[in-house]
Parts: sequence; C-alpha cells; structure tokens
Amino acid sequence: MEYQDVVQKLSGLLAPIATERGVTVNESTELTGDLALDSLQVMDLITQVEDEYDISVPLNLLAEVRTVGELAVQVQKCLGSDA
Repeated sequence: MEYQDVVQKLSGLLAPIATERGVTVNESTELTGDLALDSLQVMDLITQVEDEYDISVPLNLLAEVRTVGELAVQVQKCLGSDA
C-alpha cells in the first residue's frame, strides 16, 4: 500500500473530528495538537485503523506518533510485517 493511500484513508477516518475543529487533514496534521484528540480518541482511531487494515499496531509505537504522516508510516510498517 502506498504512503499517500494510507494518508488519504487516515484523513477520511479523521474527517468528522477535523470538520468539527475547522482543520484540513494532511500528513503534517498533529493528532493531539491540531485535532486535539485525547487518549481515548487516539485509541479509537487506532482501533479503526487496525480494523480497516487487519493489522495490530503495537502500543509502544504510539509514543513516536504525533502526526498523520507518522501514523501512516507506522501503518505501512505493520502492513509490511504482516505481508
């Protein structure tokens, strides 16, 4: 799966929250900064991502993820290791 495809899918998952906050989602959008996601919302997002891609995202990776682009990279890594 291409990086931009993953970013686009994540943008779609985040669209309802982004619309509420008047934010346009792109790869540099910060999950907790720009979108003001709390820890529960981040976990809900990760659950949606795991269901969408049929992967398991290790929780220890979340500490390194601040932006949509960084999450897309981690999703790609998980997809590569599951392939």
